[in-house]
Amino acid sequence: MILHNRMALPVIKLPTLSLNSKLFWVLFAPAFLVSILVGVFLLSTRFSDLNRNLVERTQHITDQVANTSAYAIVFSDQNMMYRILQNALNNPDISSVQLFNSEQKMIAELGKTSSSDKILLTENSGITEQNGRLESISAIHYTSNALDDVFNGQTDLFNTQDQRTLIGWVKIEANKASIQIEKYQYTGLIVFILVLFNILIILGAFHASKTLTQPINKLASALNKLVKGQFSTAKLMKLPPEYTAIQKDLLDLTERLEHHNEELIAGIEQSTENIRRSMDSMEEKSAQLHIANREAMESNRLKSQFLANISHEVRTPLNAILGYTKTLQKDIADPQHRIYVDTIEQSTNSLLAIIGDILDFSKIEAGKLSLENNHFNLKTLIDEVYQTLSINLLSKDKQIDLVPEFGQDVPEWFIGDSTRVRQILTNLIGNAIKFTHQGSVRTRVTIATQSAPDITLSFQIIDTGIGIAEHKINRLFKPFSQVDTSTTRQFGGTGLGLVITKKLVEQMNGKIEVSSDPSIGSTFRFTINLKASSKGRANHLPLNFHTVLLEPSQTYKSYLDGYLNSIGVSCSTCSDLEQMVMMLNKNHRDIDVVLLSVAPNDQSVAEARELVLYSAQQFSIPCILMIQPPGQITHYPDLKNICSDILLKPISHDRLYHALQNLNAAPSSVPSIPKLNAQHEKIKGLSILAVDDSPINLQLLNHWLLPIGLDVSLAYSGQQAIDMAMSKQFDLIFMDIQMPEMDGMETTQHLRQLDTYKNIPIIALTAHALGSEQQQMLSSGMNAYLTKPIDEELLISTIEKWCSNTDSFQDQVDAKLVGIFDLDKALSIVDGKEEIAKEMFDMLADSLSAEKKLIQHHLENQDTQKLIEVVHRIHGASKYTGTINIARHANFLETHLKELGMEEVEGVADDFIEAIDELLNHRQLIPWTQALDSSTTNA
Repeated sequence: MILHNRMALPVIKLPTLSLNSKLFWVLFAPAFLVSILVGVFLLSTRFSDLNRNLVERTQHITDQVANTSAYAIVFSDQNMMYRILQNALNNPDISSVQLFNSEQKMIAELGKTSSSDKILLTENSGITEQNGRLESISAIHYTSNALDDVFNGQTDLFNTQDQRTLIGWVKIEANKASIQIEKYQYTGLIVFILVLFNILIILGAFHASKTLTQPINKLASALNKLVKGQFSTAKLMKLPPEYTAIQKDLLDLTERLEHHNEELIAGIEQSTENIRRSMDSMEEKSAQLHIANREAMESNRLKSQFLANISHEVRTPLNAILGYTKTLQKDIADPQHRIYVDTIEQSTNSLLAIIGDILDFSKIEAGKLSLENNHFNLKTLIDEVYQTLSINLLSKDKQIDLVPEFGQDVPEWFIGDSTRVRQILTNLIGNAIKFTHQGSVRTRVTIATQSAPDITLSFQIIDTGIGIAEHKINRLFKPFSQVDTSTTRQFGGTGLGLVITKKLVEQMNGKIEVSSDPSIGSTFRFTINLKASSKGRANHLPLNFHTVLLEPSQTYKSYLDGYLNSIGVSCSTCSDLEQMVMMLNKNHRDIDVVLLSVAPNDQSVAEARELVLYSAQQFSIPCILMIQPPGQITHYPDLKNICSDILLKPISHDRLYHALQNLNAAPSSVPSIPKLNAQHEKIKGLSILAVDDSPINLQLLNHWLLPIGLDVSLAYSGQQAIDMAMSKQFDLIFMDIQMPEMDGMETTQHLRQLDTYKNIPIIALTAHALGSEQQQMLSSGMNAYLTKPIDEELLISTIEKWCSNTDSFQDQVDAKLVGIFDLDKALSIVDGKEEIAKEMFDMLADSLSAEKKLIQHHLENQDTQKLIEVVHRIHGASKYTGTINIARHANFLETHLKELGMEEVEGVADDFIEAIDELLNHRQLIPWTQALDSSTTNA
């Protein structure tokens, strides 16, 4: 009975906080505690400073009076005494000043009469605090010189001695009332700020908690309605963009439940009839899709051919325009004419970029865009993107900070397609700079996931620009689309940049998304998959310097300070010129270098010149200038001669480290000229043949190559090039691809049949942009290719590279086929009968495209048995055709399927498909003797 009564007692439940209240306190409590701690710290620090300053001032005045009154006391000069006391009393903190003689009798007094009792005056008297005031006592000494009466026989001189006599004391009283008032005022200010801060934190925390819990409440309500069967109400639920995935799953669940109810209501007979009708419709649709697919493939082929032709027709005249524009820029002295020529160059580059976007979009649509794998330095790549875009997009009215941010665990070197990574970053960072008028553009790189050797990198492009309205974000990734017409008129563009960027990111197994607020800015996030590189991070030795940095921007100041600390350079920062001068005067012995940011205006440059001269002449401290585009340092040549180095913003880590390493080196003028001269000496006297049907392009090549000591011959057709090659020996040939009567590839094949030109480098000069044409050019006998418009420095470096290469042409072809195809193995299987070997290889190669589609189809349908049959068929054929790479990966895939089935088969299947694509891309490079004989017969 007692137990029953105990169990019947009412249970007291403590009130539980709602999710909204819990989140509010989580957000508000830390900020409140921090504000209290900060307030206490500020008050204690300020009070201590006020007390210390008063003591120091009082001590200073006491010592000053003691030093200056010695003469007056010795000669009993009352007027001088009172003048000294009056000067001390003029200080607002001093209330009383008294002078005592050596007998401790007061001889002069000014100010409020001291109320303290008689005190003992000693030589070691100091400062004491009594009843809210300070008393400072200092002894007064008089020093005189006298000759010693004793003659020093060793030195034959009289020795002098200083006689220091106590002649009195000075006593000063200081009032602490003024600092008490300052303490009360400062306390009131701190309390007011803390109260205001906490009110704002309360409002912000309340708004944030309400905003964050509102979607959860909506989701709970929707689930409740879904349980009750109110499907239509659940579909109308709207959640914020962050909950898009949850909303999509909920809608999918709602539709499935609704559809399930409909299926239960429908009868078996009606379902059977629907299935029969669906089968008939599917057969009809299948036939229609087959026909439409063939028409689409033909249309795509014609479009690709058209784009290849129009690319050549457009790029050829643009090559001449851009080449001669750069040539004119070297000799123009008139500023107005230089502006005209610069405008022509910028317009030509813009047109080339538009053409490149259209061609890239076409290649992506046709599925012909292939990714390369090469080692590249990601930090250097981002620095180069920033340098290029800053020069083209920044102006005097647009001064924004371009800051890269890397995670601590992000390596420098990766393996991937650096060209496409650069294209992605150029599009996104270029857009961010274009639509940002003030603030910053930051590129943040972190590691999302890592499993050797694959690394998934996460990029964020964060700007403080004009932003994008939420309802217009869906237009960003549509071809030939802009956010709105006014933006198109202001900023221009083809509307393809972000589309191409999205496709490239997806091809690198990543995804891209964007968030934007017109009042804050935009953030583009994307991930890409790369492979780890064996190259390690460059280890820079600590410099152990101390530098002073003058940088008005807080964002860029933090960026530079972080990097300088990482290389062992301690940094003191300044925000203006006056602060910099004060720091130089005070700590110049500890300063090794000055980093000075210069704005692109005459006033800033003049101030920089004065500061550089001041630090160099007064303290011998070198300066490094940081110029932000469009600051033209060429307009101020005197700065080059007085600075240790000049860096262009955004500052590259490597360039800054190099500049700090070479502080004592004389500033260089134009670094590219010595390098170019060195190349001239290496290739001087070589005989070059240039083949092109455009006289303008030939004149441009002639204009570039003749002044550097090359013997240049010009041919206007393929037949003329062959005739000239038979009569004269050339060291290198530049060959245009598209020419009338005989194109560049056919001309190259004829040249390779000449004994003297089997190993002569032949470089293609082409305006074609499709990747499949690269293999056609190389298979025709060309060593490499350059895409128009051609850069002068790249042209010269290409001549140096290939003229110094000692490998034969066949050695270069064999190097590309290593690990892909083994001709000796293919011939050994058929007893050296090349005709049979080539026939067997062609049968396999011709079937690989169709077999690859079957493999991808069976992978999607998870059909293990059919996939094994296809792989086994390719594996068997590859053993007898010399395709060693395909045979190896086919063996891996077949073994995996038989032992593990479809478990984790994606990576093995991707390697096998990549081996197929690699063979098809290098198919035309295989040196079949029969193929060469037939081409000779046809010729």
